[in-house]
Amino acid sequence: MEASGSAIGSQARGTLGDSPNAIDVVDIIMYSLAAKRGTAVWFEPTTEDQGQAAHRVTMEKNRRAIVSTKLEEGLGDAVLARFAFLARLDLLLPGTQNGRLQARVEDTNLELLVTIRLTDGGLGGELRVLDDVGADLDNSVTKGPGGQAYPEVLAPGIAVGPYRVESTLGRGGMGMVYLVEHTLLRKKFAMKVLLGNVLREDQDAAKRFVREARAAARVQHDGIVDVSDFGSFSDGRHYLVMELLGGRSLDDIMDMQGALEPTRALVLMRDVAAALGAAHSAGIVHRDVSPSNVFVEKTDLGDRIKVVDFGAASVPDLDQGDVPDGPPGMVVGTPYYMAPEQAQALPTDSRSDMYSFGVVLYELVSGRVPFEGETARDIVMKHILEAPPPLFTEEREEVPEELWLVIERLLAKKPEERYPTTDAVIAELDRVLALLRRKGWRRWLPA
Repeated sequence: MEASGSAIGSQARGTLGDSPNAIDVVDIIMYSLAAKRGTAVWFEPTTEDQGQAAHRVTMEKNRRAIVSTKLEEGLGDAVLARFAFLARLDLLLPGTQNGRLQARVEDTNLELLVTIRLTDGGLGGELRVLDDVGADLDNSVTKGPGGQAYPEVLAPGIAVGPYRVESTLGRGGMGMVYLVEHTLLRKKFAMKVLLGNVLREDQDAAKRFVREARAAARVQHDGIVDVSDFGSFSDGRHYLVMELLGGRSLDDIMDMQGALEPTRALVLMRDVAAALGAAHSAGIVHRDVSPSNVFVEKTDLGDRIKVVDFGAASVPDLDQGDVPDGPPGMVVGTPYYMAPEQAQALPTDSRSDMYSFGVVLYELVSGRVPFEGETARDIVMKHILEAPPPLFTEEREEVPEELWLVIERLLAKKPEERYPTTDAVIAELDRVLALLRRKGWRRWLPA
């Protein structure tokens, strides 16, 4: 898809008037991404102003919000539908879809990964810039295994050792993730490749990528994503090969279904606790436990969870203690799920993961996170200073009291006041599960 640079520029710099349409807003967003050198745009459905549906739109630059605005009822869905059309996505299909969009905005080439999520409240999604803004998409190449030149974004058909790239699966904070096939085994895997711009901006990124691969590979547990291969390109970009996951993340499941029935939430999170326990036993603290990093796969034996993304993990005994987490002052993790000590850049341990685990459990059974704010700083300050809004009171039994007491202890501000081990958490979850199954969870629903 080629968009006219002059058309985008004139629309974006002009006046939209009282009734902007989706095409106008798409042009504004594309122009702003180029002009502000943005790296991502998030579209989050929200309900504001007397209950009217709307979208909160946030533009980021290097993971920091630089612009935030609201699109009124209906306009956000229309804008996302327009991006879906340009990226050739089918909105009749359920769940989450990814596509790519190329455009030229005046003198800038943009290549975007477009993600669209179909939810009960409408459409949600995000845009991710796949290359440095303003760079020629064909010039960023390097040599990899066998001397082959590789572009910044790997196109379908490119071979990396014995693997052939089939499509793009998504993008994380450090790397692109591709669907690949082992050409001899005829088996499909996911390949994560460190982003060149991340490496150029932060020379320690390659060491942290190695740390991620070693952390995930070290834990032999069915609930941890399996890493099977690792390699490097000549410019220092690394890649790791891991099992291809089916199913959906907890984030996607909640987008589609909202809060989960308490028994199902407890069964899933019990398995997450077991997986984290295996990591802790191996000396690894995940430090980014969140719904987007837990996948749920359907099997003949029921749901199976997989904990993914060890990019923020702490692995002190793998000779990686000299690897900083990022530039000075940077705090790793996701603000909505961050333990108070982690938000203050204090030492973390397994109990920090238990706090994040508690936030995820809180969200699963209530449909919302305990703390929200306009900025990441607002959110982390609430984690540090404020008590979580209770989910159980005598007047409103939204969540069973027994379950709320477990969540409340998981969310204790001081690590020593939380559960000391994942085994202790599992024992408590099993106790609450037994109570729920004996009594029937429906008795706690509002009359």
